[in-house]
Amino acid sequence: MFKDDFRAFRNKVEQYSDKLDTMTEEATKNAIIMPFLVLLGYDVFDPEEVIPEYTCDVAGKKGEKIDYVILHDGEPTVLIEAKRAGLKLQKQQQGQLYRYFSTNRCRLAVLTNGITYSFFSDINAPNIMDDEPFLSFNILEDDEELFLSSLEQFHKSLFNVKDILTKAVFLKYLKVVEQTLRNDLVNPSDELVKYFLSRPEIKTGNRITSQMIDKHRAATKEAMLKVMGAVISVNTPPTEPPESTQATTRINSIIDSLPMGNEYRPSDVYGVTNIQIIRDGVVIGRLRVSTYHGKPRFDYTELGGSGKLHFLSSVDECEKFIEPISI
Repeated sequence: MFKDDFRAFRNKVEQYSDKLDTMTEEATKNAIIMPFLVLLGYDVFDPEEVIPEYTCDVAGKKGEKIDYVILHDGEPTVLIEAKRAGLKLQKQQQGQLYRYFSTNRCRLAVLTNGITYSFFSDINAPNIMDDEPFLSFNILEDDEELFLSSLEQFHKSLFNVKDILTKAVFLKYLKVVEQTLRNDLVNPSDELVKYFLSRPEIKTGNRITSQMIDKHRAATKEAMLKVMGAVISVNTPPTEPPESTQATTRINSIIDSLPMGNEYRPSDVYGVTNIQIIRDGVVIGRLRVSTYHGKPRFDYTELGGSGKLHFLSSVDECEKFIEPISI
């Protein structure tokens, strides 16, 4: 099974954990990226499947090369730009891949340091690589359930550009909706409030004014909290430890204060409370409080890029991630 093969690959990479920061780009390719391509079913030594140092001449520059290209039926389909394992992937590393993308007919591209993988396409405009990846994950830190099915589509035995692009559009839409909902949970937008005011069940007259929108913003937020969960505002960590914790609100108190419709029900295995964690107006995490075999279960997901998932066993452990807090 692909899941088992992935776990074996990840376990092997974990053995290099203490060497990642000093690994060269060439070592990263040999130790991690080439085995990653093998995981996806490709023979890295067969030039009809994978070509290293593939020429991507850019206007005004000859002899430009990308680290790998994957071929299907003799045609290049996926460009792969490799960086050393210790390099944090940021926007500036995308520039080279962006230039290469426009020189050929590939519609898929990957930027990776062997640990983090970002998958790009040209969803917004043909033959122009999107600024944001449609899929991105860290193989050592992220919950595999969040990305494994999407990654498996790149396996040689399943590879179909049309299917991958269909999933890419879906993932992009999902990401935009999630971010919009997170923002609206903190501060409902004019568009959202106006939408509810325009519902036929609500009699507002013919014209919805900005004053009406402002007046109903708080009620919209309260209704969303009842449906989607609580919000915790996290103070910026102080440079000095606080003298007193009296101002700190404990997780148990927050659960008790949740709006109607989001009760924490220890006896219900499927009862889940979603708590959005906010710092400086930005959602930084989501705490899901549920039960598993009759015992409380706490799953904390870091948001805003990493997607790292922490399985926590107690309230005290949760507080290490989110205190000091205020509601």
